[in-house]
Amino acid sequence: MPARSVLLAAASVLSACQQSYFALHVGKARLKYKVTPPAVSGSPEFERMFRAHFCYLSRSGVHIRPSPVFLGIFRSS
Repeated sequence: MPARSVLLAAASVLSACQQSYFALHVGKARLKYKVTPPAVSGSPEFERMFRAHFCYLSRSGVHIRPSPVFLGIFRSS
């Protein structure tokens, strides 16, 4: 059982590293090709980098959803 935990942790760390790598390169491409953040279209080179990042995120199963505990901390009275 501990071996599976180590493999799961290693896969999680590698996935986070790959996501960071793609996000960094999309950010650099935005600066290089002068594409402002809400836009997802621009030069073909930027669009290729953005699609690679987006496709990885969509198949990785990582979905950002706020935790109810987190929302409870910031709930106004």
